[in-house]
Amino acid sequence: MPKIHSVVRATPELTPRERERLRKACKEFESVLISYMFKSMRDSVQKSGLLDESETSPENMFSSMFDSEVAKELCFKNNLGLAELLFKQLTEK
Repeated sequence: MPKIHSVVRATPELTPRERERLRKACKEFESVLISYMFKSMRDSVQKSGLLDESETSPENMFSSMFDSEVAKELCFKNNLGLAELLFKQLTEK
């Protein structure tokens, strides 16, 4: 039976500033995923046909910006958990 070796990370210890930057990047990544979730939810709603619903219409552009900002607020003001899990995975030895 082959012997299984554990993987040891060769990453140096992060400074407090680097840890904070990594934590912020994880939060931003989480907000991007939430924003895509909102976009998928909007795309699943049947269109009425009353408004211009092209990708470049002002309504769609506003909805996209709104979803991005709501996702950022959700992730930075609430703890949804994904960013914290990602941060722990990237920083554990």
